[in-house]
Amino acid sequence: MAVTYGMQELYGGTVAVELPINLIDSSDLRQIPDNQEVFLSPTTLTSVVFEINEYVEPSTTGFHPTTTTTTTTQPDGTTTTTTVTAVNGNTSSREADAEAAKYHFTDVIAEPDTLADDLPEPQNVTMQHPSLVEFPASILSGNINSVDARRDRQQQHQPSQSQVAVQQASPSSSRGLLESIVHQMQLLVRLKDYDTDLCVRVNVPLKEIARDDGQIAAEVAFARDVLARVVATLEIRDFGLFGEED
Repeated sequence: MAVTYGMQELYGGTVAVELPINLIDSSDLRQIPDNQEVFLSPTTLTSVVFEINEYVEPSTTGFHPTTTTTTTTQPDGTTTTTTVTAVNGNTSSREADAEAAKYHFTDVIAEPDTLADDLPEPQNVTMQHPSLVEFPASILSGNINSVDARRDRQQQHQPSQSQVAVQQASPSSSRGLLESIVHQMQLLVRLKDYDTDLCVRVNVPLKEIARDDGQIAAEVAFARDVLARVVATLEIRDFGLFGEED
């Protein structure tokens, strides 16, 4: 089914992007943190989340600067000391950006949820709008084991076929918790000059649409298309949203 897109203003009009016009603005339903904009699918629980975060430095992700000091003694007895500081010896800015993407991906996972598999390397992308084209950006996709104890308590006596299909054999399931998979796709745009990391996440809760593999594939394809449209149309109209430029 064709999806109709329209321009959506975010953060009071300082940011704009094209999104499916049928998405529901979550702020109409509940209070949303000031650094977020959240939109929900009207037919599934797939969500699109925009989030303004503090810029992640290498030391935050586990990269630690290393300092090497070399002292050379000249024939006349004088000494020369040279100090070189590097991040993990040979870490490039691209590697640091990749680690930041993984950091943001896992930072939103709260216990008892866990990362389902090792994360792949983020894929670099180029933002299309002139306001963002010069900033590093990447896409990272992965699966999260999502545990919902409340839902399980309500339905543990007569689980539906879809719940049986997505329930995983794990230590948590032995405690009577319903565990399933959330497929998360994350776009990270690194605005170093403004000490900001802009994250866009599309979350597909597979347990809600696990009626058949075709429907799951269609929903994941929808999420991929939404994120591609964000890459193509996201624009910053007022960088003052992120504070003064460093």
